[in-house]
Parts: sequence; C-alpha cells; structure tokens
Amino acid sequence: MIPRAWYEGRTALDLIQGGAWAWIGLRSGDGLNRLHGDLLVALDRLFVELRWAGTRRVALSGAGWMAGAGHHFSAGADLHEVGALDPAGAEPFARRGQRVMAHLLWPGWRTLTVISGVAMGGGCDLALHGQERWAVGPDPAGRGGLRLAHPAARHGILTGFGGTVRLPEILGRAGADRLFRQFETWNDGEALAAGAIHRSLAPMEVEAAVQHWLQSTAP
Repeated sequence: MIPRAWYEGRTALDLIQGGAWAWIGLRSGDGLNRLHGDLLVALDRLFVELRWAGTRRVALSGAGWMAGAGHHFSAGADLHEVGALDPAGAEPFARRGQRVMAHLLWPGWRTLTVISGVAMGGGCDLALHGQERWAVGPDPAGRGGLRLAHPAARHGILTGFGGTVRLPEILGRAGADRLFRQFETWNDGEALAAGAIHRSLAPMEVEAAVQHWLQSTAP
C-alpha cells in the first residue's frame, strides 16, 4: 500500500490505513523528524480521529520504513522552539506532548513504535511510550543502527513529555538513570538487554514485520 500525506509541516505525517489498523510515518526534509509544536497538535488530532474510527492497532515509525528503507525516528523537540518558550508557553507545549504520549498508552488499542537511527530527548520519550517497541539494527555493512539517548539534562532541560514517568515504569529506576543522569546512548542490543525494546529487526525485515503485526488479530 502507498502512504498518503496526512499532514504537511516542518515534520510531516504520512499514513497507511487498513480495516482496523493504521501506520503513521514521520517525515522531514532533513530526516530528523523534530517534534515541533504544530506536529504535536497534528498527531493529537490524528490519534483522536483514529480512535473514533475504531482503529485497534497503530504503528509509528520514520516514514521511510513504509517503503522499506528508513533512517531516523526522531531527534526530539526543536531546541530553537524550546529555547524561545517562556513560562506561559512552556506548559501548553508540554501538555501537547503529554497528550500524544497518552494516546500511545490508551488501553483501547495496541501501539507499536519502530525505533531507528536517532531517537533522542523527546524522540526517546515518544519511542518508549509505545506499548510494544521494536528497534532497527544496522545494515549488513554495519551502517545505521539505533542511537537511543536522553541528553536533555545535559542541556539544562527538564523533559515535559512524560519520559521521567515512563522510563522508570519500563526500565526501573536504575535503567532510567542510565539515560537521564548518566547520558548513555544505546544501540539495539543494549536497548534490548535493558528492556527498552522487545525486539530487534534487520532493516530489510521492517516493512513486512510491521505489516504482519498490524494485521494480526492477537490481543
């Protein structure tokens, strides 16, 4: 199936839909898929529409994987946008992100995040809010692979998208400290060992594996 452009912006949203499933792809000109405020509003609206349409399985990834060749998941929030926030604007910006994360955890459906390349800061938050989480390893030549990290505190930023709650839930306090306080960067093997992901895929496996998961009737 060919994805359609559902939203166009600095980071855009592509969408493939089946009967009761949807695959959302993040797409941007530089490939880093930053979480701008307008993108968070669009994602919130899309998730609401999908819920009302009776969608039961949702996958979220970089848009390239829909055609078999992706790269980065998300480099996180736009730091220029974050740096320009004042106290009055910071709260609604954080709440937009929190709404998106809450959609991924909604118990009325199953969600999958396919995490590849750079997944940092708010992108790490987004990736780890998937109910099921897969990572994409490097290609046969050793290129690419996962870089999962949360360096926000190094830049004097306190994440507002819910990562400080979500990470201890799935990693435990020690695992969350490794990302938040020790600033580790994990590849797919390290993320699997820490419990951050459930499965690691080779790049050529991604498209077929996600389609199979989306069309599964398993709970």
